[in-house]
Amino acid sequence: MGTLLIAQRDCDERTRLLMALQIAGHEATEAPTGADAVRLLETSHFDAAVIDEELTDMFGSELVLALRKVPGYNALPAVLLFPACAADAEPASSESPTPEVPNVFRVFGASSCGEIQAAVEVALSECGGEVERHIVLEQRRELWSDVSSLQRLARSVTR
Repeated sequence: MGTLLIAQRDCDERTRLLMALQIAGHEATEAPTGADAVRLLETSHFDAAVIDEELTDMFGSELVLALRKVPGYNALPAVLLFPACAADAEPASSESPTPEVPNVFRVFGASSCGEIQAAVEVALSECGGEVERHIVLEQRRELWSDVSSLQRLARSVTR
């Protein structure tokens, strides 16, 4: 089971999804906006995010990129929830295609929480170890940065 961040604009849908994921054994925290989701990720640990594609302050795909800028979360698995009509939509010819982002699982027109739970399980099972590895690497970088700073300080004091 995982610790999930749920970013969903609709309060009723967010509550329904939160309860369903908690019943399935996950710890889930809700965020009504993208900005709230970023703040939560900066202060808490999450194994994956479930994101509505149409938030009030940004698109879900924008939120995925914003969350991955938080140190230690550049590989955070995300389940993006799209409306059913998005599966059939053709991009306008003036739009450039969005580059594929790894560890993003798309769910189109999920009418049941079971479909979303299944996507969450896949995201956690396929990406869990990768997220932990990135967190450890980020911590090592910070540690080496601190060690380098201490070494520079020691050299300046001894001169």
